[in-house]
Amino acid sequence: MKIINTFLALVLLLLTNNLSAHGGSEHKHQTREQIAWQKIQKDAVLLDVRSPAEYSQHHLKNALNIPYKNIVEQLASLSINKEQSIVLYCRSGNRAGKALKALRGAGYKNLHNGGGINALTNTKP
Repeated sequence: MKIINTFLALVLLLLTNNLSAHGGSEHKHQTREQIAWQKIQKDAVLLDVRSPAEYSQHHLKNALNIPYKNIVEQLASLSINKEQSIVLYCRSGNRAGKALKALRGAGYKNLHNGGGINALTNTKP
C-alpha cells in the first residue's frame, strides 16, 4: 500500500509541475489589481460599473461610469471595439464579474476584472 501511495504522489507531483510549466499565464504571480494597472497603462478602457452615486463619491481617474446592469447596451452605444482591452471594477469585484460575463456573452474579448476600487487605489503604481 505504501508503494502505491508513493507512486500516486509522484504522479501528482509530475502532473502539477507539467501543468505549471505549460499552462501558466504571463501574469502568473500578480494580483488582479496589478494586472489591471498594467492594462490601464497600456490604454485599456477603464469602466466603473458601480452606481452613479458611488461613482460621484470616488472613482479612478479616466474611468467611465456604466452601471453593470446596463453595461452591454451602453458600451455598444459608445462604439468601443470588441477587441479593445477593457478593465472593469466596482466596490468588491462582484459586479465587475457580472459585467464581464455579460460583455463576454456579447462578444467582447479582452476583458479583465480589476476587483474593488479600494484594492485598486491601494496598489496604484
